[in-house]
Amino acid sequence: MKLERPPSADPPLEFTVATEKEFEEILAMSKGIYGGLDYLPSRYHAWIRETNRTVVLAKKNGAVIGLQSVYIIDAGETALVEGLRVAPWERGKGVAGVLQRFCSEMVKEKHPSVKVSRLTRDDKLGPRDFQKYRVIAKQGILLVRFNAPELLSRLDATVLALVEGGFCPEPSELLLDSEVPEVVLQESFQNEVLPNQTIIQDWQPFKATESNLGLLRQKELCWVVDQKARPTVATLGTRPFAIPLGEDWCYLNIDVFGRDLGHIKSQLIHQLRLQAPWFRAKVMCQLFLEPALWLEMASFCQSALGLELAKDYTEQYLLESDI
Repeated sequence: MKLERPPSADPPLEFTVATEKEFEEILAMSKGIYGGLDYLPSRYHAWIRETNRTVVLAKKNGAVIGLQSVYIIDAGETALVEGLRVAPWERGKGVAGVLQRFCSEMVKEKHPSVKVSRLTRDDKLGPRDFQKYRVIAKQGILLVRFNAPELLSRLDATVLALVEGGFCPEPSELLLDSEVPEVVLQESFQNEVLPNQTIIQDWQPFKATESNLGLLRQKELCWVVDQKARPTVATLGTRPFAIPLGEDWCYLNIDVFGRDLGHIKSQLIHQLRLQAPWFRAKVMCQLFLEPALWLEMASFCQSALGLELAKDYTEQYLLESDI
C-alpha cells in the first residue's frame, strides 16, 4: 500500500506502509542504533500486524531511508509516535522532519478522533522542546547487566544473606490477567501509584483505561503488586526480548510505580524469578523509576544483588503535544 507523497517534501520522498519484505533493509539501515540495544528487530513483525498501528517508511529512489510508527491508543484519542529513525547517510537533510509531518497529517486524515500525540525520549530536552511538548512524567533509567545462569544459581543464597544482614523482604503478588483491571482501574491506584495517572510499559505511555488494558493484555506482561486490595507499589515486567548486541543477549524492561524502596527491592527480586525462563545467557535489564530512588536502587543492584551498572543516570521523558 502506497501513501500519497506531500508535494512539499524535500528531498523528494515516497511514503509507504511497512511490510515483511522491507525487514532486512530496515535492519541494515538501523545497524548500530542504541549501541546494539535496538528493540525494533524483535518488535517489527508484531508491529506491522497490529490493526491500530501504522508503520510508515520513507523511501528515496526505492530504498528505505526512514521509519516511524504511529500507534492509536486511549480509545482513539491519542497517537503514540515510536521508532523514529533515519538512515545514517541521510541524516541532517531534514528527512526526520518531513516524515514526522507526513505522519501527523496522516493521523489527522485517518483518525480524526485523535486529540494529542505522545512520545518518549531519553535525551536532554531544550527550550524548543518545552515549547513544543508538555511533560507528562519523568522517570530515572537504571540500566544493569548480568550473567543469567550465574545470578540464578546464587539468587536464593543472595536473598538469604540479605535477610541475615537485616533486609526484610516485603510481600509481593503476581496478578492474574483477570485481576489486573480491578487493581489498575482503582482511582486510588491511578492517583497514588501511577506517575501522573499513566501506565508506562516499556517506553509506551497509556492512560489507565479498560481499552488500553486490552492492548496490554496481548503482551504477556507480569504485573506484581505489594497487595491486591490497595497497592502502594507495582512493577510491570516486559518479557525479555532479543537484541542485536549478540545472540546470547536479551533485554528485560521493568517499569516501577510507587516510592517505597523496600517493596521495590522485593518486587525486583520477584520479577527476576518470574522472567528467568525467558533469559538468555546475558541480560541487559532496564528499570524505570522515580528519579529520587535511582541512587539507592543502583547501590542495591550492585552491592546486594551483584549486578553490573551498565550506564550512569539518564532520564525518560513522557511528552505530549496537541494534534
